[in-house]
Amino acid sequence: MRLFRVSLIVAAIVLTPLQRAAAGGLEFVGAGSQAMGRGGAVTARADDPMVLSYNPAGLAELRGNQLLINANLTLFNACVDPIGYYGWGAYRGGSPSRFTDPATGATTTVNLGTANDPGANAYYNQPLDTVCGKQAVTPVPQIGFTSRVTERLGIGAGLIFPNILPQARWGGPTGLIESPQGLRPAATRYMQMNSGNLGLFPTIGFGFRVTDWLRIGAAFEWGIIAVDNTVMSALSSGTTPAGDIITHVRGTDWFVPAATGSIHIVPTDSIDIVGAFRYQGDLDASGHLETTTGIFDPTRQVITSNLQVLGVQQHMPWKLRGGIRYARRFAPRPTGTGQGEAAGVDGQRIHDALEDERWDVEVDVEYQMNGRHQDQFVRYVPGQVVWFLPTNGMLSPGRFPDATRDYTQIRKHWNDQISARVGGTYNLFPGLFGISAGAHYENRGVDPAYMQLDAWPLSRFGVHFGVVMRIAHSIDLVAAYSHIFQETLIVQAPDHAEGADISRDYAAAGNNEDVIHNIDKRTGVAPSRSEPAPILNETKPAGGNGTARLTSISTLTPSAQPPWIINAGTYRSQIDVVSVGMNVHF
Repeated sequence: MRLFRVSLIVAAIVLTPLQRAAAGGLEFVGAGSQAMGRGGAVTARADDPMVLSYNPAGLAELRGNQLLINANLTLFNACVDPIGYYGWGAYRGGSPSRFTDPATGATTTVNLGTANDPGANAYYNQPLDTVCGKQAVTPVPQIGFTSRVTERLGIGAGLIFPNILPQARWGGPTGLIESPQGLRPAATRYMQMNSGNLGLFPTIGFGFRVTDWLRIGAAFEWGIIAVDNTVMSALSSGTTPAGDIITHVRGTDWFVPAATGSIHIVPTDSIDIVGAFRYQGDLDASGHLETTTGIFDPTRQVITSNLQVLGVQQHMPWKLRGGIRYARRFAPRPTGTGQGEAAGVDGQRIHDALEDERWDVEVDVEYQMNGRHQDQFVRYVPGQVVWFLPTNGMLSPGRFPDATRDYTQIRKHWNDQISARVGGTYNLFPGLFGISAGAHYENRGVDPAYMQLDAWPLSRFGVHFGVVMRIAHSIDLVAAYSHIFQETLIVQAPDHAEGADISRDYAAAGNNEDVIHNIDKRTGVAPSRSEPAPILNETKPAGGNGTARLTSISTLTPSAQPPWIINAGTYRSQIDVVSVGMNVHF
């Protein structure tokens, strides 16, 4: 009991902060140390309280009482090499831009309106710099408690968090990066600057043995998700920094329900076959939006406006999974609840996979219905305005996102994914020590034309290793490591066209952003009124998975200035995960 109380205290400390959660629900495999060490191949292995997440019917397989405390630490190394030049889309040639170093407060003004200004020409002609994410390093915990109530019934409860990629800041607080030429606005700022979404997911479940060969179960989750995202929008189309507006969205959905149901079949003692389905309700988080204008405009003072957000809305993915497992057993499956095993009553041992098996191997397949998430909408109260404060002190209002609608549509274009997993455990010293290994593969889950930074659902391959050691008869210590190789995605820049032609096509299609197939690559200022603005065409990287189509959010779309395409570049990433856990039998 002393150990039990200590475990609860440790769990409370670990779980004090709400954990970060991806609002989109995309995860990588291996929630929990056992799963991480086996490549995520655990659907048919009922071994610890994590069955609440992937196979609640397995609660009827667990014996005695168990308390699990687990944490995953994910290191996500991700960078974007944007395609293009800083001069692309700098339409507002008459507007200088001011960059302020957040560390020193020193400012630099670039006179973009002067064609013969050395600083302006240098800015226009410089290729966009690489931007890397600065990860928020936060362990993702899991805690679960299970009890075998009767011979047929097992129950459980816990806080089961999704195994999500860490969130990151792209550029500084105002979207600036340090380049070899000094401070520059990050080319990724219109996709994302910072993300701090939070989530809490209390879960309860049961598993019931209907017959000797059939178990059924269900788990129910009350999800609470707080959205906290910062991006850069634009006063008008284009990339002139003076027109940038920081938009910080915060909202909370206090009830995002989810449920997992599973069927667990045991045709023989050595074989487990499981099918499971997970449903999750849609997100609709109300809150507010802060807009900060004048960040880079020397003719305006910095001012923040507050708007009411009726809802940040998106469809959440569903999942269908199946697994088959074979175990080389020492003994048949035990009977009874196993309530006395942890205490060593009458010399009993804990009967589980570590004690009763020499080895096992499992193959899982999961179908992730991520294609439900095609768009995210941020809806506002009609008629709200953003305030601008010129240096003369006279406030002026402007509609947001523009004068024709009271919502922002963020295009995602996610696709369904299939994940294949294989893994197993070999008990070198049954009842004392085992080693695990596994691998998994997932196909790409996003249309490359709409790739962005809030999630990286790319094709990936992972290798996994783990160990489990039992101490003091009733405590399992588990550790695992995984390295996940992600594909490098190349999103080419669209071909060149005159801005007036692009804008005409955009207007003719009813301002439908899907019709924009080109980009205006003028640098923004002509050498003289009689000459056209120069054009800088990029050197495209070899190959390519698609052509960029994602557009920026702007308050106005003036003539010859269609929405700017923001996501051309090479996306590079890899993932390392370390997981540790303790499972206490009592």
